[in-house]
Amino acid sequence: MRHWSWIWAAGETALQAQAQNLMHWTAVGFGLGIAAYFGMFHEPGALVFLASSLVAGLSVSLAIRFRDGIARFLIVIAAVAAGFAWCQYRAHAVFGPVLSDRFYGAVQGRVIGIDRSLSERPRLTLDELVLETVSRQATPRRIRVALHGMAQEHIPQIGDTVLLAAHLSPPPGPAEPYGYDFQRQAWFAQLGAVGYTRSPVMTWRAAPADRDGLTVQKWRQKIGAHMAAHMPTRTAGVAVAITVGDRMYLDRDVQQALRAANLSHLLAISGLHMGLLTSLVFFLTRALLSCLPYLILNWPIKKIAALMSMGAGAAYLMLSGASVATERAYIMAFTIFAAMLLERRALTLQALAIAAILVLLLRPEALLGPGFQMSFAATGLLIIVFNAMNQLTWVSRWPGAVTYLIGSAVSAMVAGLATAPIAAAHFNLLPHYGVLANVIAVPIMGFVVMPSAILAAALAPFGGEALGLWGMTLGLGAILDVASYVADLPHSVSYIKAPPPKALGILAASVLFGILWRGRMRILAVIPAFAAMVLWINFPRPDVLISGDGRLIGVMVQGARVLNAAKGSGFVARSWLENDGRPISQSAAHGDLPSWIEIVSKGSEPQYPCQARLVVVQAWRSDLACDGVDLGRLATAGGVAGRFDRSGRLHWITVRQAIGHRLWNSPELRRAKGCYIAGGKAP
Repeated sequence: MRHWSWIWAAGETALQAQAQNLMHWTAVGFGLGIAAYFGMFHEPGALVFLASSLVAGLSVSLAIRFRDGIARFLIVIAAVAAGFAWCQYRAHAVFGPVLSDRFYGAVQGRVIGIDRSLSERPRLTLDELVLETVSRQATPRRIRVALHGMAQEHIPQIGDTVLLAAHLSPPPGPAEPYGYDFQRQAWFAQLGAVGYTRSPVMTWRAAPADRDGLTVQKWRQKIGAHMAAHMPTRTAGVAVAITVGDRMYLDRDVQQALRAANLSHLLAISGLHMGLLTSLVFFLTRALLSCLPYLILNWPIKKIAALMSMGAGAAYLMLSGASVATERAYIMAFTIFAAMLLERRALTLQALAIAAILVLLLRPEALLGPGFQMSFAATGLLIIVFNAMNQLTWVSRWPGAVTYLIGSAVSAMVAGLATAPIAAAHFNLLPHYGVLANVIAVPIMGFVVMPSAILAAALAPFGGEALGLWGMTLGLGAILDVASYVADLPHSVSYIKAPPPKALGILAASVLFGILWRGRMRILAVIPAFAAMVLWINFPRPDVLISGDGRLIGVMVQGARVLNAAKGSGFVARSWLENDGRPISQSAAHGDLPSWIEIVSKGSEPQYPCQARLVVVQAWRSDLACDGVDLGRLATAGGVAGRFDRSGRLHWITVRQAIGHRLWNSPELRRAKGCYIAGGKAP
């Protein structure tokens, strides 16, 4: 009995030590609950939702009752249960019809978004849809259509109602087992179909002048078009991206150079941009108000400047498109300026935890995206490192210029270290000279580009924005020169293969535990983190990959994947090669497949079916003479991946086996369950 009481006391003492990090642990728990929902193989039912909600409520009630170390643990348990229940509710609340099969015909819809696809073609997002031969109950809420050929001759405006003839299909699943799941992203974005059109897009009704809920989007489009028309093409795309969050004018070569130089974070409107904007507004407002002695003596000019900064940040948030990184940056800035208004000390790590909870409340699906992960990882580690540096008295003795250079170098190294595993997992890319590029480019962004952008915005009502745009052109031109130089250095990047399932999650959880836990147990975080890295390095890529339509086959031959087709299925081919850590073109990867694979096209028969180790039938049939894969099985499986065991036997896993049966990938589940939480029903 004494033994158990000693363990209880030790556990309670350890939990009591976490009190100062309670907000951080609450945010982590909320994120773990969301991750648990997405990690389930089968869609949880209504009873699971009720149970998780009851656990959250009961844990909070008990925490209020105990008010000791156990209470902290109960609050985290409540956060985990609440995160699970909230994400489940969100998944059903965004329920919308998904196109069940391929469609070609007339489409009418309102333009609510314009961007560019990976192939550099304009792309329209439409709502208020009418699809020929499709009932209203089965019509998706939104679709996305890429413009090919003659369709690119006329780009409509935001708010226009357009008519077009489009080829549509349901959102595609992962290109391979455990690959990027576009179906899930499309579900939460309420995209029920994607496709393309080659015919001209006709404007049936121009955007109304009155309010239609798209005022901010229209302003973003107008500002972007104006900047693109009055700035050089090379810098206009970056200027529009950092001003209104629109990458419509951004050239692919520029994006690749910025990514190779680890400067692509400059395109994401995040802490750097929001911090520079709000800080400049704060100090400029305070300086102007300080010019009048009456205001200094009778008005709280510091609080007025804080309010002005909060307003400027809110306007920038709306104008930029409110991405996850921008939301995080604004919530943190708002928290800091709110602390000034309340005359309290702003705890930046507390602000980061609050920002994480609020962002996940708005969009819990953001947890799985690179924007959320990279933004919070970089910001959190920067806060920790600079808080530690501020406690070093010898740092303050250095000259200001030296301190600034050291701070810039440390920022670049810390941010690069924090985001490197995430960038490698999502983009299969690891820049080598990011520190060099950031030390030069970030000061240019802070001292030239952002002040020029503010100047352009201030002078725009009077027609004098040209001066600010000129300053942005100079600054962005210098940044792009730095990016090009660094990207062209020998061995500037390494290409990384995709991690195994759950490896990135284990690594992130280990790092969070090691940072947040108070006590000697934090050293244990090294074990799972090291195991995740070893698993990532040694995890083999599939020996054989077959696309869901059976047209593309990729086989590992002497460490390099060989494709059976030089063109066609381009997105799938690019995904396979990037996940291999070998992002060459599809045509370069095309070659002769090994002799142990026999491909049977439509209308032909296998020559040596039982002598080949694998027979792939690219036609609708299932009467195979021996083991093989036909198109009917592939359509159900969504594509397959195979690995050889030591005896030379292929072991298969399908996309369907990897992703499970969830709302976003199972038409049967949507029809059977409907939307029992949100109250809707599937068509």
